[in-house]
Amino acid sequence: PAASSTAPAPEGSASASSSSSSEPPPAGSSETATASTIRARFVSEAPMPSNRQMKIYAMQHFVPFIGFGFFDNFIMILAGDFIDYKVGLTLGISTMAAAAIGNTISDVIGLWTSGVIETAGVALGLPESGLTDAQRKDIRMRILRNTSMVVGIVVGCVLGMAPLAYPKEWRLWPSREDLEEELHEQESDDMFARSLN
Repeated sequence: PAASSTAPAPEGSASASSSSSSEPPPAGSSETATASTIRARFVSEAPMPSNRQMKIYAMQHFVPFIGFGFFDNFIMILAGDFIDYKVGLTLGISTMAAAAIGNTISDVIGLWTSGVIETAGVALGLPESGLTDAQRKDIRMRILRNTSMVVGIVVGCVLGMAPLAYPKEWRLWPSREDLEEELHEQESDDMFARSLN
């Protein structure tokens, strides 16, 4: 019979291959892989947008939140003051409770007017930023977006405090302090009248 052409494996080759496959990975490789995975999750491989694109992207989130902050504070102050005047003394509601009710009303109205505010923001004619989905998911663009929204809502809340500067003589309804003062004067007059009798 013809001799087999397959040469026998040299002694110790199987043990050498098994030992090489069971060798532990180099130290620090798992930490490097984890770090690269975390970086890939937050930092996109897409190229960074231009400065103009980032400015437009920031303005697209800054402008609408001025409206949100303005309406939130403006309506809260007016609604809280009206509730404080109308039912504060009658039901014994504190000024803080009236402010909380006013804040609830302003939040509800804010939800209903959010579409109007967003539509008004689009009507301003801001150009498209042109950012891709990968660029928007980048942590740096997320920070830019959130910072723009925070600054916008702070500016809007400051502007929404305008009713606090409204002249007292132009008020549409008296304040709670005025009502309490009138009640105090009336009680004083009644006590004085009873003392005379």
